[in-house]
This record gives sequence, structure tokens and C-alpha cells, in this order.
Amino acid sequence: MRMKRLSIVLSLILIVAGLCFGFQVSGASGPGADSEAPAPEQVKPMIKLLETAEVVGPDIFLAEVAEFDSEETKAQLGKIYVGAAALSGSSRRLALGQIEVRLRQAKLDPRDFQFTGAKEVWVTTKAPVHQAPVQAGAPGSLSGDQEGVQAGQAQAETTVPYGNSNYLIYEVVVPVRDIARHEVIGLEDLSIQERTGRTVPSNLASIDDLVGKRATRLLAAGSVLTTSAAETVPLVESGDMVTLVVTSGPVTVTATGKVLQKGSLGDIVAVENVNTRVKVYGEVLSSELVKIEIGGLR
Repeated sequence: MRMKRLSIVLSLILIVAGLCFGFQVSGASGPGADSEAPAPEQVKPMIKLLETAEVVGPDIFLAEVAEFDSEETKAQLGKIYVGAAALSGSSRRLALGQIEVRLRQAKLDPRDFQFTGAKEVWVTTKAPVHQAPVQAGAPGSLSGDQEGVQAGQAQAETTVPYGNSNYLIYEVVVPVRDIARHEVIGLEDLSIQERTGRTVPSNLASIDDLVGKRATRLLAAGSVLTTSAAETVPLVESGDMVTLVVTSGPVTVTATGKVLQKGSLGDIVAVENVNTRVKVYGEVLSSELVKIEIGGLR
């Protein structure tokens, strides 16, 4: 009883002290009580991704594919490299996730910015216009409708007359470094260059033919790449252990198999049942699963 009276007296003293000296008396105490007002939410700089964009040259920068809420933000972010451009006259897709990766590479946290607009942007590389130094009336020169047809063909093939009608300028994809056999090729590993010749090779590779695939051989820096330089990365390689699945109606049977040849998603590959040593063929569903069809026994 004495302790209760003492507690009441102390409470009255605190209230009087608050009224006399301006102390703030909190209505609640202990864990969970709000001691401070929440700080106002900080406004993040805005990046608006465009749906389409056009660039000139081999590189794509953020200012070419996005809009910013201020000149300060543009000056800070506009020169960030976000990817390699496609061949002249062609397009490539840049997803928001790829741009976020480039921000991280520039030591910036994507969470510090507010992204709006499209989730991906299609970037077209403008075809350069070359002036061929061919005099009117000279052998190989064109006039009228013939000149228009030739120009249209040149743009479609990304080639133009060079010096005289016997030589052409065309674009090629080359590695910027040596790429080892079976190494996966990235955008940063490639560049686009010009070559001249009397004819244009028919099997030149484009950026899309190479990125995300693996090299079929050693690709020396500066060498012209053809479509045979890369192949789809296989999900399974010879010697890999996988699960074999056979389904017949409501019944599903599984077994352990050994892959006998490499294969990508959807490929039919030969596998060996490790228990029975029987060779069968099945469809690659993943790096760990091969589906065997009834009748696939060989």
C-alpha cells in the first residue's frame, strides 16, 4: 500500500514538472512506443524507359533509351553504357533487368531510382549513309531508277559501293578478345566493324546469332565471325547422369540414365539405363530430366 502511494506521488511530481518546465510527457512508454515522427519518404530520381529508340554507332547509352526527370539526373546517368547495338538497320531488345545490371556495374543501386515507362525497349541501329566517289558517266555509275534500286539493295544488305563498283563495304561481327572453345559469348565480347571486298560472304553472323551461345572453336580477337562460330549451349553433355521418365496413362516410372550425346532443350538424345544397360532415346526436358516415349527402346 505504501509503494502504491509512493508511485502516485512520483507521477504527480512528473506531471507538475512537465507543466512548469515544458517537458514532454509521453502518453505511452516501453517497447513499441513511438518516440519520433516518421521521416518523410525521400523522392527518388525518375528514369522513364522508352518503348523504341534509334542509335548510331556500336554502343547504346542510357540517355538514348530513357528520359529523366531532371537535367541533373540525365548528366549523372545518361552516359552509362547499357549494351551493344545491333547491326545497322537491325534492332535488338533491351529489358529493364539488363539496364539494372548495367547500373550495378556502374556502382549504382537500381533501388535508388524510380523506373517508369516500358519494361523493355527495342533499339534500332540507324544504317549509315556512305557517299560513293563514283563520277557520273564513269563505268559502273548508275542514274535514275537504277540508282534507287541499287541504294535499296545496299541498305538491305548493309553494303555500299566503295571507290568503284568493284568493291563493297559491309559490316561484320568480331570478338574484342580471344574466346575459348565452349565459352559462352556475351555482348561485351563483340564489336561491329566494316570490311571491304568484291563480294559479301553469305554466312556472316549477326549479334543475335552469337550472344548467349557458346563458341564452337577458339575465336581469335578481331576475326570475322560466321554462323558456324557458335552453337546453342546444351543442357546435357555426354556422360551426364539424368532421371529417365516413362509415362503410360496414370502410371509413371523413373530410372537413372547416363547421357550418351549432348543435347539442348527439346532435342532427342541417346541415354543408357544404368541398371539394365539398355540404350533408349528421349526428349531433353531439363539438365536433369529426359522423357522416354513408349517405343523409344532401340
